Amino acid sequence: MKKILAFSGSNHSQSIHNKLVRSLAAKVTQNEVTIIDLKDFDMPMYGIDEESQGIPTEALDLRQIMNEHDALVIASPEHNGSMPAYLKNVIDWLSRVAKPGQPFFGDDKKPVLLVSTSPGPNGGATNLKTMADLMPWWGGDVKATFSLGRYQEKFSDGDFDTATQAELKALMTSFEKAL
Repeated sequence: MKKILAFSGSNHSQSIHNKLVRSLAAKVTQNEVTIIDLKDFDMPMYGIDEESQGIPTEALDLRQIMNEHDALVIASPEHNGSMPAYLKNVIDWLSRVAKPGQPFFGDDKKPVLLVSTSPGPNGGATNLKTMADLMPWWGGDVKATFSLGRYQEKFSDGDFDTATQAELKALMTSFEKAL
């Protein structure tokens, strides 16, 4: 049994990406899944001056947690065609924790599922393409990407519609088989 770590790259209190992560995690059947909230790992905005004060304990703790898991599910919002500054900041700190030449997400390369959603039809697909291109450099082996457009049309009363549920189930089944 593999251990999957799932999180959203959003710091919004009502994040649709947090809802997407929880829905995906509920569909894991063959492995163990842990959901974390990146807001529990509060880090200052990365900069050389900040780094000279020392690596935040939260960055060390987060990398340790990532190291203890075999795979990642990352739900990233799209801000102006790219990942949000909040998620980029976390990745920047993780890059400073890793030793040169080591993956950012732990000691070994990790299988990654990248997902995004949005109210618009694109569903964050532009950001996912960029993240998928960068992921090997960060220590991720992208097994799949999935963008869910028109979120408000597909999510109501605390859950996704039947068709979307089936899509998410198939996505997680495929990801679990790839581990």
